[in-house]
Order: sequence, then structure tokens, then C-alpha cells
Amino acid sequence: MSSRVPLDVAAAAQKQKQGQAPESQSEIPAVSLSKLTKSDFQPEEYLKETLKTVQEKNIRQFRKSLEDARKAASKNLQKNVYKNYESFVFISKEISGMERDMQLLRELLLSINQVGDDLMDEDEQSILDTHDDPRAAGGGMLARRRTTRMSMANQQDMFKDQLTKVWRTIRDAQKFVPFAPNRHVVGDVRNISELSPSTMQTKQKVDIVVLSDMLLLAARKKRGNYSQTILVAERSFALSDVTVADVSDSSRAGNLVKIVNRAETFLFGFKSNDAKNEFLMLIGHAKSGIFGADPPTMPPSLPPALPTNMRAGAGVAARPLRSRQSAGGGDDDQDSVAEGLRSRIDEMLDALDIHIARREFNDATVLVQRVKRQLAESPKPAAASVRRAIDAHIAELSRLILTDLLIPCSPRKQVAANVALLHQLGWDKEAKEAFLASRSATIKNRTRQLKLEGNTRLYIRELAIVYFRLIRNTCEWYSDLFADPTMISALIAWVRQEMAGYAVIFRRHVFHDTQKYQVIASCLNHTLAEVDILGHAGLDLKFMLNQEFFPDLTNCIRSFEGRCLALLTKAVTEDSLAVASKISTANNENAARLFGPQIPIVASVSKLDEVLTNFGNELRFIVRDSLYGQVVASVLSIIEGVLKQFLTVLRKGGNNNTHAQELALLVSTQAVVSWVVPRSATHLDRIFGRTVTDIHNLEQRLETFPSSLQDVYCQKHAVAISRATFDFVTAEFLEEREVGDDMAPSSAMEMLLRSLGDIARELDQWPLPKRAVLGGIIDCIFVQMIDPRNWETTGGEKRKFSHYGVHCLVLDIHFLLRVCGSLVSKNTNNMANRVCEKALRSYFAAASAATNNAGAAAPKEMMNKMWYDARVHTAMQRLGYSFPDFGKGFEHRSQQSFENASGGGQPESAPNSARDTLTSPPSSAMSR
Repeated sequence: MSSRVPLDVAAAAQKQKQGQAPESQSEIPAVSLSKLTKSDFQPEEYLKETLKTVQEKNIRQFRKSLEDARKAASKNLQKNVYKNYESFVFISKEISGMERDMQLLRELLLSINQVGDDLMDEDEQSILDTHDDPRAAGGGMLARRRTTRMSMANQQDMFKDQLTKVWRTIRDAQKFVPFAPNRHVVGDVRNISELSPSTMQTKQKVDIVVLSDMLLLAARKKRGNYSQTILVAERSFALSDVTVADVSDSSRAGNLVKIVNRAETFLFGFKSNDAKNEFLMLIGHAKSGIFGADPPTMPPSLPPALPTNMRAGAGVAARPLRSRQSAGGGDDDQDSVAEGLRSRIDEMLDALDIHIARREFNDATVLVQRVKRQLAESPKPAAASVRRAIDAHIAELSRLILTDLLIPCSPRKQVAANVALLHQLGWDKEAKEAFLASRSATIKNRTRQLKLEGNTRLYIRELAIVYFRLIRNTCEWYSDLFADPTMISALIAWVRQEMAGYAVIFRRHVFHDTQKYQVIASCLNHTLAEVDILGHAGLDLKFMLNQEFFPDLTNCIRSFEGRCLALLTKAVTEDSLAVASKISTANNENAARLFGPQIPIVASVSKLDEVLTNFGNELRFIVRDSLYGQVVASVLSIIEGVLKQFLTVLRKGGNNNTHAQELALLVSTQAVVSWVVPRSATHLDRIFGRTVTDIHNLEQRLETFPSSLQDVYCQKHAVAISRATFDFVTAEFLEEREVGDDMAPSSAMEMLLRSLGDIARELDQWPLPKRAVLGGIIDCIFVQMIDPRNWETTGGEKRKFSHYGVHCLVLDIHFLLRVCGSLVSKNTNNMANRVCEKALRSYFAAASAATNNAGAAAPKEMMNKMWYDARVHTAMQRLGYSFPDFGKGFEHRSQQSFENASGGGQPESAPNSARDTLTSPPSSAMSR
């Protein structure tokens, strides 16, 4: 087509160039769809005829018209495909099912023809033998019967030994192939590859054991970590239900065999063509019964009666049969009645086969009921072979009806008809299971038709509609189809199973770490709305829903808690511990009493309040009474986690933090307990609609935590002040000098008091218990001094004091206690007395030992209390302090400086330089 058109166009152009006019007026030819759709359409001829006198420009327009027509036809075809897609899929499945049924029917017809031919041959041979020698024929038949009776026991023992060997060799084989009379092993084929029918990939290695009535499939599996393999039975097939086909003629296939079992298809690959032929031969032998008795589990058929012409023309052959039937002493009339019954049942079963083949299930069921009535009305019990044949036909009919019942999305009328037929056949249990399985498949198919385009809420809403409305419809259908009350438990189990399936899909799309609680709440509300519809229909499933989603909601809260803790940990780590904001305490009496009109807080406390508020705002979407415990636990974990981080910062901060930062940390800790916790409790009260007592009680439980942080602060600064000023651990009190009235407290003690003054000035700027903090520092100083480890030297000897050193230590302690005044607690005073007592005992013990050993002078006497008071009073006057107002200043005037608070005013006679002595840093180190 493409090679001839340009030639015609070139010819037309040449004619125009030579001055010749075209044969006809050049126009844009129209696209003729009638010509294009003809069965004998020839493209080249069509183009020659259409473009014979068309110019190149019009040819391009014609080409565009063709393209438009092609696109229109493509769109139309696509619409038709979409419109008829469901029908196409259904028809394809029906065609594949018909293909399997036709293969099965072809094999059955071949088997029937073979049986008929064999019977004809045997009957003809029997007639000929009887004509030649009737006595010999009778004697031979009697001998054959005697030989058969004698060999039956041995044959059954041999069959049982074969099955026992199979059970011993293949694990779980007895479960798939139980013992049955006349069941025996025909042969086996080993090391076969089971292939996937869709991908042609090897799934596993198997062995197939061919029995007289079954196929046993055993997989080769490794035992533990060893290379040794064992055979494990996986499935079995009845030979009457399978179709074996050789697919080696396919271009993709080699030595392959396909086994079709109802709706299942299996593909097996053999190593060689001989192995495949051996397997096919074993299958043929098993189906024809060439290696033994007829298979017991194949659909039995009635013993065929002789054809009419043979019964009429072969009376000699008929007499031995009649004599054998009446040999047991039976009546001729009864034999004739039984023969007539067998003939009628045989005809009914033949008609039943036709109805089953034509899928006329209603007529087949009516015929089954007629056969049963014939058996019930018969005066003589039917033979076992007749009953087996009837049962086999009923089973075959029931399996076909079950196959139809298993088709998903079937209309209610068709489902009800199939269930009614199965009820008449006595297959109620199987009908119930098939009905519920088809409804599950319907839910699955409808779910797969839903489109997920990024909108989780819309998808879950449609999913809930599909699931719960189909569940409701199934419950209504079930109550109409199965009236037996004992079957209700199966429906409840099915509903629970479908609820679990819905929960799996819901969990996969809704519950993940990045999902917002508002979306989760919306999806839960859509689900609950559909569940309420089920409640109106008499089926309340809310408790099942709560059981399914409670672990997921709990995990969501825990996940959010983890993210909050990580965020707050980062905030505390990066916090500069400077005052970030001040919060009003107008609506909180407890906070106003502790902090005054405003609470100074650091950035991490503000972040904690923000996180807890957001936590509550998110939780209000999914909050349930069942989640109360987890919500409270998460809030407690977040608050306590921040407080523990504050404690860690204070302990491990070392000298990197200033006094202001550490005091801000103490105030923030108190703010968390007295301000953040009540706010969070009030917020949760509004969310749950009741008082959350666990969070309200948290304030009382944590009220001692700020005191614990203050103790850590006091211990830390007591050690730092002692090491920098009055270091009792490293000081030496062995100086030998005369004790006189000119003695004064050491400069180290003055440095210690100056450090306390610096801390007092810092405390004036913070809403903290000043007296408690300073008193705690002083108490920790004496705890360090009283430690027994500090009363021994590095060599393990007891610490020694001289007469002058004891007086220096006692005078310094007396000076510290008098200056601090009411800041000194009773416990601190007791520890101070113990320090002085231990120093005096150490001095007197050493002096007494020296007197006894070397004859030295007796220990010198100690100064009395008045002497110490005078020295302290002199020092305080020299430093510009009035003793009576010093302690009162710490109690009542917290906003004043350390000098004014402790001195209560400078005496007029004291020089200005005396006041500056205590407030300015010392220039010399501690001296004794």
C-alpha cells in the first residue's frame, strides 16, 4: 500500500507539469467505512481507487481523516471492552470450564465404549464355548470361581502390604490414602518437577504414586539443616475426578503432563520422554483396572444387563446365569422382580447421567428422589453395588451444584435454588460452607473493584459500605436459606472472620506512623456508621470492632508518645536555660502563692505545655473510654520524662551552667508541677467529659520533686564552695601559736560567707524559697565535714589538731553559725557540735599520748564560750554587721541584698571600707 501511492501521486504531478489536466477535479476524498469494513477489503485497491486523481495536499487531509477514523474506532472498541469486560471474563471462565468438562466427558465416553466392547467380546466367547461343550464350559466356570475364592484372601493381603509400605515410606500418606478393599498400588514415578501453570517455573520436586483408584502427590522436603530429603504427602486425587493430558505438542512444552482436577490445574515436568510415557501408561492401567480388581472409590456403575438380541438368541448362555442367580434357593418371581428393579434403576441412572451432563439440575434432583422412592418401595433390599452407584451419582450432582454455588456475585434467586437442591440431596452442611465461601469471594471481588486514589477517608468509607452491607445481606439470606438453628454458629464464625479481614485492610491503610488522628477518627466514624446499620438489622458488631482496633489505637498513642518524648528531649538538650517567657498566675491560686503574679519559665517548659496541648487536641478525635488508661499513662510518661531530664541536666551540667541557669531550672521544675500538670489535667477533663483523677493526683505525687532538685543543687554548690573557700578536707590545723584575744575568724571562712552572699543575691531575683536553699547549702557543708573519711589522712591515720588549730576551727564554725543565724537548722547545729567535739577529742588524745610517752607538758586549757562570742562579735563589728538583724534579714526581707539582709544596716561608727570587705572578692588565699 505504501509503495504504490507515491507512484500515482508522482504520475499526476508529472501530468500537471507537462500541462495535462487531471482526469477529474481534485477533491478531498471521503473515508468510506462501508468499504473498510468489508471482509474482502484490499488496501492497495482501495487507495488506488480513492487517490487516483488527488493532489498531495488533499492526500494529507485524507490521511488525517483516516487517523481520526482510526482513533474513533479505537475509542469505540475500548468503550465496548470496558462495557462488556465482566461478561467477557465470565464467558472465558465458562469456556475454560467447558473445556475441562469436555475432556472429562471424552474420557468417560471412551471408557464406556471400552467396557462395552470388552463385555461383548466376553459374551460372544462364552456363547461359543457353550455351543462347543456345555459340560466343559460349566466345569471351567466352576474351576474359575474356586480359584478366585482361593486367591481373594492372598490378593487382599498383598494389597494391604503395598499400602503399608506406602504409609511407611511417605509421611502423612495414610491421611490421604486410607485403607479400602481392593485399593492397591499400580506404580510410581519419582523425581518429577511440579511447575507453575502461569510462569512455567519449578515449584518443587515431587513423587507421584498411582493407585488403583487415586493419585498420591508426595513432595520432597529437606529434614532440618541436613541435605537428606523425605517424602511428605501433600494432596491426593480420585482418578474419577481428574483428567490427564499430554501437552508435549505445545511449542513451549517439553515432557509435560497436565492434570485437571475440577477447577484446579497442575502441570508436571518429566526428565525424559520415557518417564512421561511410563506415567501415562500407569494412569491408563489404573483406569482400566488391568492390574487388579476394580477401584472401590471410582463412581460405580450397575452390572450391565445383556442386550436384548443376545438374551433372545442365546438361550443356552442365559440358563447358566439364571441358574447361578437362583442357586441360593431364591424364588423365580423374586428374581424377576429384582431384575426388573435393576433394569428400571439402570435406566434412571442413565437418564440421570444425561441430566447431569446437560446441567439440568432440577430434573436431575427430581430423578434422584424417584430413584430413592423406588429403592424404598422395593420388597427386597437392593444390592450394595446399586446403592454405591446411586450414591456416586448423587455425589457427582451435588459437587456440580456446589461448583455453581461457589461462583461469586451470583443473584439471590440462583443461590436460593442451588441451596434448595442441595437440601433435597441431603448436602446441607456442604451447602452452608459453599454459600459462606461464595459470599467471602463476593466481598473480596467487590473490594478489589474499589479505587484507592490517595484519599484514605473515601476509600475506607466505600470499603465499609461494601463489607458491612454485604455482611448484612448475607445474614438475611442465611436466615432464609438455612432454617436449622444449629447452623447459626457457622454464620457467627463467618462474620468474625470477615470482620478480621476488614480490620486487616483498615489497619494497612489507616494505622501508620505518619497518619493524622483526624483521619483515623474519620475512618472509624465511617466504620461505626455502617456497623450501626447492622445493629438496626439485629446484628451488633461494635464489640468485635473494639476488640480488633483496640491494640492499633493503643499503638498509635504509644507512637505519638514516643515522638513527643523525642521532641522534648531535643528541646531540653538545646535549651539555653534562660527565661523565655513569663506566664500569668491570675487563674491559679496555688501557682500565685508560690510564684507571685508571674511564672518565669524556660523554653523547654513552654514546649512541654505546647506538646501536651497538641497531644490532647489530637487525642480528642479517637478518644474512647477503653483508651483512658493508655492516655493517662502516656501523659504521665511525657511529664515524668521531662522532669528526669531536668534532673540529669542539673547533675551532669558541672561548671558549664551558671547560677542563673540552675536557678531557672529549679523554677521551671516547680512550674511543671504547679502549672503544666493542672493545665493538662483540665484539658483531659474536657476531652473525656469527666475528671481525670490520675492526672490531678500527679500534682500531689510530684510536689516533692522540686525539693529533690533543690537538694541536688545544694549538694553540688556546697562541694563547690567548700573546695573554693573553706576546704576542710585539705586544710591543716597543726600550727603552733599562742591563743590570744587578737584571734579572728579565718579569711577562708570570710570567703565562704561571701560565696553565700553571691548565691543570696541570685536568689533574690527568682521566686524560690531562699531560706530553704541557703540552709540546705550550709547543711551540706557540715555533712561533708562530718564525713568519717575526712577525719583520716591518706595514710589511714587519724587526723590531728594543735591547740591553736582547734581554736581556729571552733572559732570559724562559731562565726559561721552566728552570722547565718536562723538559716541554721537544728540538724546543722548538731553536726557543728559534733565537728567541734571530734576536733577537741583528737587534740586531747594526741596531747595526752605525748605527755605519757615523752613527758611533755599537760594539754593546754580551752577558751570558754564568752571568749568565742567576744571574738565573733569583734569580727562582726569590724566587718560592719549588726548580729541581731542578720538572721532576721533572711527570713523577712528576701528582696534586699545579702549585705543589707544579713547586717540590718551599717553602724555609723564603722568605716565604709569595713562594708566592702565582705562584698568584694578576697585577694589572698585561705591562711591560718
